[in-house]
Amino acid sequence: MKKKAIALSYFLEPTKAPKLIASAEGKMAWEVCKLAEKEGIPIFTDRSLVKSLESLPIGSEIPRELYEAVALIFQILVSKQPKKNI
Repeated sequence: MKKKAIALSYFLEPTKAPKLIASAEGKMAWEVCKLAEKEGIPIFTDRSLVKSLESLPIGSEIPRELYEAVALIFQILVSKQPKKNI
């Protein structure tokens, strides 16, 4: 089975939904993951979510039926980030 990777971004404005910003398969998926690690971008593995999102056009918002799954993943990833002192 080839490795697959997607990348999502989320900003409250101008849209309310996370967007698909990258999708890759095979060697390119490995490169996307290596770059994310290098840049300190958190990685989460969910094959079924990748399968649901990989066919979306880059730049499109995720479908409403996947909001809950993506929100849960973002919550997990944010909780793993080191706390910053203000």
